[in-house]
Amino acid sequence: MKPTVRPAAAAIVAATLLALTGCTLGATPTPSPTAGPSTASPTPTVEPAPIDPLTTVTEIVVRPEHLDLLDAQGAVVTTLSYDADAAAFLGALETVLGATPVPTEYMASMETPARTEYQWDGLMVADDHEEVVSENGLGGYGQIEMNVSVYATAPTVGSGVIVRTVNGYQPGGDAQALAAELGEPWTGNGYDQVRVETGEPIGEQQPYNEYENAYSVAVNTWEWKGASNTILAPWNFGIGHV
Repeated sequence: MKPTVRPAAAAIVAATLLALTGCTLGATPTPSPTAGPSTASPTPTVEPAPIDPLTTVTEIVVRPEHLDLLDAQGAVVTTLSYDADAAAFLGALETVLGATPVPTEYMASMETPARTEYQWDGLMVADDHEEVVSENGLGGYGQIEMNVSVYATAPTVGSGVIVRTVNGYQPGGDAQALAAELGEPWTGNGYDQVRVETGEPIGEQQPYNEYENAYSVAVNTWEWKGASNTILAPWNFGIGHV
C-alpha cells in the first residue's frame, strides 16, 4: 500500500525547496570600483622674461665710425653705426642709459647745417639735417657727413656706464699726456685737437694735408658746454669739418 501524501504537506515542501534554491542561485553582487590614487595637476612652468642685451651694457667705446657697446666681461653686445637711422641709434642709447634725452633744435649757420641735439648728462648725439634750409636762409648743404655724431663730456653716463676711447682715454682726462702717448702735435693754446683713432680712408687724401681722408675719434681740449677734453666722433682730420 502506497503512502498517501497530503496536498498541504506537498505545498510546504515545495515552498521550502524554492526558498533554499533562491539562496544559492541569486545574482552575484558587483563589487564597487576601487578609486585609484589621485594625480596632482602639473604646476605650469613660468618662463623668465627675456633680458634685453642692451640692459647688460657697462661700457661705451667711441670708435671712428661706430660705438662699441660692451658688457661686464668686455664682450661686444652690439655696435651702433653713426650712419644708422637716428631713431634707432637714439632708441638703443635710451635703453643702455635708462633715460630719454632732451632734444634741442638749431638752425643752420654759415658752417653747420640745421640739426637736432639730443642731450643726456655727459653724452650728446647730434642729428644733422643737411638738406634743410632754415628760416635764416642757410642750409641745404647736401650730405656732408655721417648721419649722427657723438660728443662725450663725462667719464660715466647713465647708471655708471663707462665712456672711453679704444685706448682707455675718458672725457676730462689728461689730453696733453694722450697727445704725447700717441705722438700727436700739441701747442697748449687751449685749442688742441688730439687724433686718437682713425678708420679706413673714405676718399683720396687732400693735397698738402698730412692726415688721411678718413673718419677719426678726436679729443677736443677747448671748453664746450661746461666741459673740456671731450671726445668727439666722427671727425675727419683730412678735410677739416665733415
